[in-house]
Amino acid sequence: MTENIPPIPPAPQSYPSHALSGVIPGNEPPYGPPQPYTQPPPAPYGQQPYGQPQYAPYPPQQYPPTAPWQQTGPSKAKSSGFRVASGIIGIVLGTWLFIPSIAGFNNGSSTAFMAFLILLAALGNITAGILLLVSQRNRTKGAPATSLSTAGFALLLGFIGLVVEYYGAALFVTSLILAAPILIVMGIGLSREKRGA
Repeated sequence: MTENIPPIPPAPQSYPSHALSGVIPGNEPPYGPPQPYTQPPPAPYGQQPYGQPQYAPYPPQQYPPTAPWQQTGPSKAKSSGFRVASGIIGIVLGTWLFIPSIAGFNNGSSTAFMAFLILLAALGNITAGILLLVSQRNRTKGAPATSLSTAGFALLLGFIGLVVEYYGAALFVTSLILAAPILIVMGIGLSREKRGA
């Protein structure tokens, strides 16, 4: 395998004369050796010599112009913490409600309608939670109303689940723990938005 590689030629034993002096022939400095630095040459035609440019300060009551990307326009409204918190809890509640829904469908036809209602509440809470997180800077009432109604529907299904023997208190307790904070926090958030607007 190494027989196809040609041998490396030996290094030359003598060096060119310009290698020792550091000056390549034909590339000598035109004016002799470099001179030590003294002062810059005077600027022609009354220009200032090199250095820091002098800027005049802005007159009072006048501000410097801003670049187009720095111009301040109408600022967006602040993100509502109530909407963010309700959105996150709504997604958790919707995800958690999938478990009793699946269990109700697997039980048989006796709890299938209740499982279908729980599935609707789960999908509604997930959708409302995502809408709240996406529109957290808006002050429209659509997403909070949807979140409040689906959380209230989940809490109502928890109360009804006490009557249905298959679900018992588990559905009621989990929906109470997760739906009540949505109702409270979103209610406070809507009242503050209404008072502030």
